[in-house]
Amino acid sequence: MMSPQKNHYKLTPLGKQMARLPIDPKIARILIAAKKHDCMAEMLIIVSALSIQDPRERPLEVRELANKAHERFADKQSDFLTYLNIWDSFQRERDKKLSNKQLIQWCHQYFLSHLRMREWRELHAQLTEIAVEMGLTSKENAFRQPENLSVFEQSDISSDLDLSAKLKQKQLDKKNHRANIKAKKEASYEQIHRALLTGLVANVGQKSPDANDYIGARGSHFHLFPASSVFKAKPKWVMAAELTETSKLYARDVAAIQPEWIEQETPHLVRYHYFEPHWEQKRGEVVASERVTLYGLTVLPRRPVAYAKVAPDEARELFIRGALVAQECDLQAAFFVHNKKLIKEVVDLENKSRKQDILIDDEILYEFYNQRLPENVVSGSLKKPLADIRTFETWLKHADEATQKRLFLTRDDLMQHAAAHVTEEQFPKFWKTADGKFKLSYRFEPHHPLDGVTVSLPLTVLNRINSASLEWLVQGMIREKLQLLIKALPKQIRRICVPVPEFITHFLNQNPDQNAPILPQLAQAIAKYAGDMRLLEQIDLNEWAAFRLPEHCYFNLKIVDDGGQELAMGRDLVQLQQQLGQVASMTFRDNTQEFERENITVWDIGKLPESVKFARGKQQLTGYIGLQQEKDGNIALRLFDTELAAEQSHRKGVIALIQLQLKDHMKDLNKGIQGFTQAAMLLKHIAPDTLKDDLTASICDRAFIGDDELPRDEKAFKEQIKRAKSRLPAVKEAVSRYLGEITYAYTELNAKLGKHPLTPLIRERLNVLLGVGFASRTPWTQWARLPVYIKAMSLRLDKYSGNPARDAAREADIQELEAMLAEKLANLSRQNLPVSGSLNAFGWQIEELRVSLFAQELRTPSPVSVKRLLKEWETLK
Repeated sequence: MMSPQKNHYKLTPLGKQMARLPIDPKIARILIAAKKHDCMAEMLIIVSALSIQDPRERPLEVRELANKAHERFADKQSDFLTYLNIWDSFQRERDKKLSNKQLIQWCHQYFLSHLRMREWRELHAQLTEIAVEMGLTSKENAFRQPENLSVFEQSDISSDLDLSAKLKQKQLDKKNHRANIKAKKEASYEQIHRALLTGLVANVGQKSPDANDYIGARGSHFHLFPASSVFKAKPKWVMAAELTETSKLYARDVAAIQPEWIEQETPHLVRYHYFEPHWEQKRGEVVASERVTLYGLTVLPRRPVAYAKVAPDEARELFIRGALVAQECDLQAAFFVHNKKLIKEVVDLENKSRKQDILIDDEILYEFYNQRLPENVVSGSLKKPLADIRTFETWLKHADEATQKRLFLTRDDLMQHAAAHVTEEQFPKFWKTADGKFKLSYRFEPHHPLDGVTVSLPLTVLNRINSASLEWLVQGMIREKLQLLIKALPKQIRRICVPVPEFITHFLNQNPDQNAPILPQLAQAIAKYAGDMRLLEQIDLNEWAAFRLPEHCYFNLKIVDDGGQELAMGRDLVQLQQQLGQVASMTFRDNTQEFERENITVWDIGKLPESVKFARGKQQLTGYIGLQQEKDGNIALRLFDTELAAEQSHRKGVIALIQLQLKDHMKDLNKGIQGFTQAAMLLKHIAPDTLKDDLTASICDRAFIGDDELPRDEKAFKEQIKRAKSRLPAVKEAVSRYLGEITYAYTELNAKLGKHPLTPLIRERLNVLLGVGFASRTPWTQWARLPVYIKAMSLRLDKYSGNPARDAAREADIQELEAMLAEKLANLSRQNLPVSGSLNAFGWQIEELRVSLFAQELRTPSPVSVKRLLKEWETLK
């Protein structure tokens, strides 16, 4: 082994040892390594085999037979171990004291050359003598004692076992014996091949990802020789005794290796490459990825190493930028805690003002630390670069007080300008409602899920949030939202608001109701500002509301459980209520059993307050009490999270409780309603039982409650029962009469349907008017009009042929009104808002319009026209 020194070359001690061995330098290097790895006996056999012609013979005419015979010696991981197996087998035959003729016969049987076997043994003896003389091994340890594969320890087999069991036990013993022999060989595999690698390192190769060849040193490509016992296995990394060029470049005498052995055995030949240096918080130091290569072949693609040893100056800079400037560490030093808190306060100002112009640039912050920290830290006799937390803490511990004080930042150090406009009033820490105050957090990062302002809402108050109040955000952000809303208006309306900032100031000075939606109030303000209220007709509120503003213009709602864990998050309140509303109602009732009762059969629950206050953690909540009919028919007293839910449930609960008190009356009612059979036969799209239950529910609702105030104490409940008894017969009789009239009108209409052009339209209208649940849906005031609406359809059919165009024009006007109403109802549903009585009444006005347009002779209770309804719609908007 030669190494350059100044202008001449000189043998190293290792080179001098190799020079004494009269064999190939590669083989000599392997033998010297064998002493280190304690595998000299095996290595003397292998290197002597590599120095002669292969003792295995493969005559062309019996090649297959020879290959089969050689399989006895093959090792699937290494051709080098195959040589050991041949040697051991031959040695066992010699130990049997066979004659020379018998040994020759044995060699012929296994297609081995007896002459080369003798040559192999002679070379082995010579190499052994030299190795002993050089002190590489002792004479006792220079020879390998082959394992006797025919001898194995047999377990004690009980005489009680049958022949089959004894045979199985014997096979198991043989299997264990073979495993032990294999384990002994595998235990020395690494030692043998590490030693071989020192001399054959130039012949290593890695399997190509997409091919069957191997990538070798300096970009070469080679194939495994087909006769190799490793050929089928094709391990990921191999080492070869030689590379031979024939039709292709072939590797002969191959073995599988581990790539890390290359670096460990030949560190002077590998090259190190470093990339992606970065601060790593978990390790608390600057780390880079290291790649190890050998002659251009990647031995180790990536491993983390401390970068301070490679590039101390760059590592120090990365430490300052990552650990101190970016605060990506858990340092508990007083200066760091102080600086972190101060930076957070300034960042909060930026998030609230939505401008990144307050906090100084990272470069300035880096220079602050760079000027105050040393290049290196002296620890004993060692000088270490400042590139990890441990070194930094050591320096800080021994630094004087003045040096430590210089590391404390001030607000003036951090701020580029003052932020006087970012006040607690403009950007509050909490959003307040009747149920308490909820934490607000601000973030300025467009396209991030948390961009804007996030409010943390307990699940218990989810159903109680007023969606309109959410529209107003916080004072510091509402002006931008109003400006964007005005920008979304048509140009002719938008220019009324110019200059926009002055108009917004004017609008906000009018103290708009922040518990009501923004858009109707803003539209009113624009019309008043212009002095022309007719402008309201030009502003389409539905289209305006559909315009999507940037995400930060909407509250981000984070729904949390009692432990503060996030359950859901989004900017659509209705979607969150649909997703978690039922769970929220159940959670609201948790731990409120003192307000609830099960299986109520009489009014023994005292006086029910409309609302009750109770504590839930740190919150003071308001609940609403009412009766509820459960799915199993039982009546219970429940606490509700919204007033509307409580009122709707209490009405049904009171009716169910009255039904329990009036069992005899209910029996009489259930016997049947006059005209029911005929109605059920006509209304085939409704199941008879469903129709019967619907009619019963409608009668009970009108007779037991009607327009009365819901009872909330025992006295009022008893008075309600008296009224129910007296009203029930009259209501039942009225429904029977109306049902008869409906049946008669329906029968007359049905006879005219069939091939009439209006049949599909009329049937569609009938399914809406008399669909499933129609009895409960129809207000009592409209029952008398149901037969009239059906008669109007019949008259329309009669008149159609006289003027189909007029009929189509009138239908178009009606459908326009219905589309407006349907869109409004859909918007209310999406916002989880109740439908007002005036909107419901408007729907029935459209039915009256049909009577007026298609059967005017039937008359309507009050004048109705398309023009009147459009005018009324404007007031409803």
